[in-house]
Amino acid sequence: MTEIVKVGLIGPKDSVNETMKAAGSLDGIELIPFIYEQTEETKEIINENSARIGHWLFSGPAPYHFALKEQLIDADHADYILLHGSSLLGTMLDAIMQEGVVLSSISLDSVPRGEVLKMLKDFDLEKVKIHTAPELGYIPAEELVDYHEALYRSGEIQAALTCVHSTYNALKERGVPVYRICVSELAAHRAISVIKERSLSDLYRMKQLAMIGIEIIYPSQAQQRKTPFKIERQELATNRVLIDFAEEVKGSKVSMGNGIYFIYTTRGELELYGKFHHLKELQEEIFANSNMHVRIGVGYGRTVTDSEQNVRLALDYTREKENGVVINIDEGGKVTEINSLGNELSYSRRSSEAKWQEALKDAAISQTVVARIESLSHHYAKEEITALELSQWMNSTERNARRILTELESVGVAEVSGEESGRRGRPRKLYRLLFGSEN
Repeated sequence: MTEIVKVGLIGPKDSVNETMKAAGSLDGIELIPFIYEQTEETKEIINENSARIGHWLFSGPAPYHFALKEQLIDADHADYILLHGSSLLGTMLDAIMQEGVVLSSISLDSVPRGEVLKMLKDFDLEKVKIHTAPELGYIPAEELVDYHEALYRSGEIQAALTCVHSTYNALKERGVPVYRICVSELAAHRAISVIKERSLSDLYRMKQLAMIGIEIIYPSQAQQRKTPFKIERQELATNRVLIDFAEEVKGSKVSMGNGIYFIYTTRGELELYGKFHHLKELQEEIFANSNMHVRIGVGYGRTVTDSEQNVRLALDYTREKENGVVINIDEGGKVTEINSLGNELSYSRRSSEAKWQEALKDAAISQTVVARIESLSHHYAKEEITALELSQWMNSTERNARRILTELESVGVAEVSGEESGRRGRPRKLYRLLFGSEN
């Protein structure tokens, strides 16, 4: 069965109609049209319909940049139809035909100047002087009207070209020769194909398997022997909380033994949960009900095996961290650490693998540790550090941090760049990290 993706289409009536025609020849996509008179109406349209529409296609750059500016959308879930190329060239030819003269100077908005210059060069039209609006992004229609009219009244242009419907109407009323760059079937078809593929990719991603691993942190063996029934009651209390959580994420809970539980769900359900909750809340609820601390790791994968490997690895990582840190590992090997405040640190288990594989082969330090330090270096925007600073980054002892820096120096990933005087004792060595250098 072919997946049908639903995409909201926003724009003025004529552009929306043209885009709907282009969509007729494409299978697997349903465009839901929303028509406005003014660009600013985009805000109301998205606010009223965002709950049922995950992706948006805009008829041009103006409503798209307005929606971005107002933080109504994110760029990963929206796109717009390009109005340069065939659309721009067609409008220029139409203007020449309508005016009855070759236009040597025109004004233009909403199209990147680089694209305009490229088109002029490609079609040997470099003698045409084109004034482009001073900035991209969203510009209110009134400002665009003033921009084009001022150039026309001063005699600097013969006609104006605009992508904005309301700007076009206002300039016509003021007697400025103006032509609107409209959606071409080719440009619409290309944009629809792109948004369809992006929507399908997100749809499959949301259906991807996700596994949440929960591991009980037991007291000492001696303590367990003293209070075996208490431990059992605590496990039962933990189990009740996990049953409720599994129901909330529409998942399935499995006990793996030794205080480890896996909950199987989908990425989409887990991300929906994450919009309103933090997995830290699950840790707190378990502790409130059972007086037991737990570790939490999340693994994603294209197969059950991949997901299970990643969730087990995530739990391994949490054992090295402070209490409360939740670790996600995705199908690409990206590790995300989320602390109790919700702050995130991401790095790849494989980012340094290709660069340092040979050098690290005989070193007493793992590639994952190197990748994490590389990410922390970028996160804190620091290339020079002491062992004390690294110990604070890594939540480890200063002695362990010195050992790591010594290993990094031995494989050429760091070098001693100087010394830093402490309050007492010997000066601390200052190391320069060489992640961005060619070795």
